[in-house]
Amino acid sequence: MKVKKLGALAAAVALSLTACTGGSGSNAATSTGTGSADGKLTGEITFQTWSLKNEKFTPYFENLIKEFESQNPGAKVKWLDQPGDGYEDKVLQQAESGELPDVVNLPPEYAYALASVNMLVDLNKDSKVIKEYVPGGVGAYTFDGLEGAYGFPWYLGTELNYWNTELLEKGGMTEAPATYKETWELAAKLGEQGIPTISDLPSPKGLQIMVSDAGGKLDIIKDGKFVFNTPEAEAIIATYVDLYKKGAITPEALQNAGAANANVNNFNKGTVAWTTAGPNYIDKDVAVNSPTLLPKVKVSHGFGNPPLFVQGISVSKQSKNPELAMKFAEFVTNTDNQIAFVKLAVGFFPGTIAANADPSKFAQAAQNPEQKTATELAAKQMDAAKMTGNPRYTDEMETFAKQQIALAVKGEITPKEALDKAVEHAQQTLQK
Repeated sequence: MKVKKLGALAAAVALSLTACTGGSGSNAATSTGTGSADGKLTGEITFQTWSLKNEKFTPYFENLIKEFESQNPGAKVKWLDQPGDGYEDKVLQQAESGELPDVVNLPPEYAYALASVNMLVDLNKDSKVIKEYVPGGVGAYTFDGLEGAYGFPWYLGTELNYWNTELLEKGGMTEAPATYKETWELAAKLGEQGIPTISDLPSPKGLQIMVSDAGGKLDIIKDGKFVFNTPEAEAIIATYVDLYKKGAITPEALQNAGAANANVNNFNKGTVAWTTAGPNYIDKDVAVNSPTLLPKVKVSHGFGNPPLFVQGISVSKQSKNPELAMKFAEFVTNTDNQIAFVKLAVGFFPGTIAANADPSKFAQAAQNPEQKTATELAAKQMDAAKMTGNPRYTDEMETFAKQQIALAVKGEITPKEALDKAVEHAQQTLQK
């Protein structure tokens, strides 16, 4: 289980850190052989990506490294790429053996594990350009209980709302709802006509967004304790209980609680009024899998603080060439290079504020007008998007919580019991 692995890492690496660094509290390892007499950065660093060495991306990275080396004579970058499966185990092995690459692609949960045992550079202290990155992306690498930021946001995703306008009109709506409250009110109206609006249930991560849409805040974990069983969260689940009774929620939402893409699959059938999906949903899914639905689909912005999905670039604190490592990490993630990367990683967004200012510079030409709108909306909401959950909150905890919430929606337990059980399970799992 992932939490057990991360906990083991913290314990194992803590000892090796002392051995490797002599217990030093400095923010970067001592540089050895990293500069020339004229002040230019030289030497070799390693750069590791996650499952990106393939026909599409290999030429990009080879050219990227070649350009960096040409700008920095005497500097060499060795590129490593690890396969998709087992990446966490590989990173843990590298960390425990003192072989963590100088510059490494890490999702937030892996970065948290390494930062918590003092293995990553605090970019708030050591980078002069960290403020040029999307705030929510930097926030994803800022962790409860730790000072600093431990990753440059590299490529990002978010979610938008998609509506079946034909069904909305039956509920008297000519414009898409602008809030969760409006959506629930519409769902109640349509439910009375036998038309479901909702094909997915809220989870603790989803509840975070719903509470933010009402101007509040819901923490998943605070001071080492899971705390998402709040009155605000309970009230939202109670709303779903009422909506289910009115026929606003599909039976599949309860049957498939925790299943991936269940809401999108139901929406594609044309039988529900609303779903959430990524920015590329129109061209890459609806147009391909549900072409007859395409003219009926309208996109709108995400509600509240919409979710942010992020991959980042971190710098090892044990690098023997810290200045060169930092310079390369900033080079990989600068505006021009991020734009070039997401042109290949279609559907994702760059991690700098400037790059997101004009999505026409990186977005693939839209095949459908509504796709163009979706791309523009996603770029605009990057500043508001935030990572949901917590690095210590696992997918297994999320699935268990959603299953308990499904029981509450069916009336088998109360909303409070569902949340309390989910919190208890998460806490017990964390402590194993």
